[in-house]
Amino acid sequence: MYVSKTLMIGRCWRCGKKLFKYDDYYVCPKCHAIYCPTCAKKTFHKCPADGTPLEAK
Repeated sequence: MYVSKTLMIGRCWRCGKKLFKYDDYYVCPKCHAIYCPTCAKKTFHKCPADGTPLEAK
C-alpha cells in the first residue's frame, strides 16, 4: 500500500526541490529561506543571500 507524503513545507530556494515535513532540510535564521541538503552542501552550509550559517531541521 502506498502512503503519500503529506505536509509539503515548501521548495528549496536554490533548486526548487519539494521539501516535506519529515525530510532533512536547512533553514536560514535571518531570511527564513529553506534549502535541501544537496544545495546546503554546495553553498558550504551558508545562506547565499546574506552569508549566515544554515540551521539543520
